[in-house]
Amino acid sequence: MNGREAVLQLLVESGVDVNTQTRDGLTALIVASKYRHEAAVRLLVESGADVNAQASDGSTALQKAERWGQAAVVQLLKSHQREKQSVGMAELE
Repeated sequence: MNGREAVLQLLVESGVDVNTQTRDGLTALIVASKYRHEAAVRLLVESGADVNAQASDGSTALQKAERWGQAAVVQLLKSHQREKQSVGMAELE
């Protein structure tokens, strides 16, 4: 774990809202996805970050990761979305 990830972990553990948005609608997940901070993306997703949150330009974390060629982050986000869908389907049964 590097210094940034350690700080993020401390913030999450202290109860910071992982879905807080900047004036431009950016969330920590969107920024981490764009810049290929895979460990941060994983921590944020596991901490309840909204993978469907949109920046003011309408883009999501997945779209930013795809646009910037962050293949590992794209895979992680898609995997999380599939898991949420399968949990949602199981709850309907």
